[in-house]
Amino acid sequence: MSSESKQTKKAARMLHRMQGKQLARAEEIGNLRGKLEKRSRQLQTLEGKMAQLERQAYGPGPDGKPVAAGPKALRPARLIINQESASFAKMAGSPEGLVARLRTYGIQAEVYLKTSTKAVYGWVREAVENKEGLVIAVGGDGTIEDVAMELVGSDTVLGILPTGTMNNLARELGIPLEMDQACALLGAGITRQIDVGRVRANGKSGGSYFLETAGLGLAIAWPAGQNIKKHRWGKLPAALRKMFEQDTKPADTQPIHIELESGEKIETKVRFVTISNAPLYGLNNLVAPDAKMDDGLLDLAVYDGLNNVELAAYFLRTAGGTRVSDPNVRFYRTRRVQIRSQQDMPATSDKDELPDQQVLDYELIPRALRVIVGQGSGLVWPVEAVTSVPPLGGEQAQPKPSAVVDPEKPANGKVPSTPEVAAQPESTIAAPGK
Repeated sequence: MSSESKQTKKAARMLHRMQGKQLARAEEIGNLRGKLEKRSRQLQTLEGKMAQLERQAYGPGPDGKPVAAGPKALRPARLIINQESASFAKMAGSPEGLVARLRTYGIQAEVYLKTSTKAVYGWVREAVENKEGLVIAVGGDGTIEDVAMELVGSDTVLGILPTGTMNNLARELGIPLEMDQACALLGAGITRQIDVGRVRANGKSGGSYFLETAGLGLAIAWPAGQNIKKHRWGKLPAALRKMFEQDTKPADTQPIHIELESGEKIETKVRFVTISNAPLYGLNNLVAPDAKMDDGLLDLAVYDGLNNVELAAYFLRTAGGTRVSDPNVRFYRTRRVQIRSQQDMPATSDKDELPDQQVLDYELIPRALRVIVGQGSGLVWPVEAVTSVPPLGGEQAQPKPSAVVDPEKPANGKVPSTPEVAAQPESTIAAPGK
């Protein structure tokens, strides 16, 4: 009895001490939260003023035409263009026309036309080495990722002009899907630091970066989705069969062991796992609905308890930015995760297929990339000064397009002068207080 009394008193004393510490920590966090909210309001005010100055500096003058900016008022940038991207011709017309358009928003662009991924890497590395301030990627998610990977850890800012098919990154980061509005966003130059994921195989150094999603099974899921998008119905059944063929021999399938940074361990035989830095993947598939690209965490999804038909149906229902709820799909948030199996696992990192491995380590690199962004749903800190917000799926409501005079095609790829450009549509940037 005496022993029990001593234990009770000891536990009570420890509890009281912990309660005091907890109260102090809670008060400290409350004070920090108050300071953070104050700084956030100050940031929003500053960004609103930047947006207003962008309009004053480069917006239409009294005559309705863009203000002519001298060379000293222009911000230099490398413009890396994938002319083969799905909507480049429709949205931008020509590289020369895009250079002229960007000039009206205060950017003097030097054009580099994408011929290969290797060439893109070289141009971006050169920009980083020269300490250039801005590299603009014009294309779809693949081109943007090619540019971004060489900017990781640098002070060079990534700008985005989305001209792809799905434009997942633009939708998540709040980049308008209309060219003039996207150019106005670049002109304002409001940046955020976003996270980047990295996957390494068998404990080796280096690894592959990813902006959207990495994981298992996606090498087959993506082609299956492409077949749907492009109405190649005849190829779809084979793609889906290949995607889930490992489930036809469950006795031969070794379990997959997943270990989170916290030490929590998960085991599954479903060889389809996603590790996401961003909400969307593929055909605007909302594979990680609550993922944010600036929250310092990866969103892991384990698709356990679903048979092959249910898994296919779930994945396809997430297309077009649709949130799908299923109790068998479990989500976890972590900075690091290791996946192991006694069988080789088919892994991907964004669009790239990786060699099959038995051990895969995923980690998040926080604030690794500086990007000009808007009011994106994939951000904890969206830019509220931007009024044009792209949807997670489908087309964005378009303003009346501006009439841009097609300039004379320059010799040797150089733009000799600024052509006259008609009045721009209403800006994507709101004035302070709006």
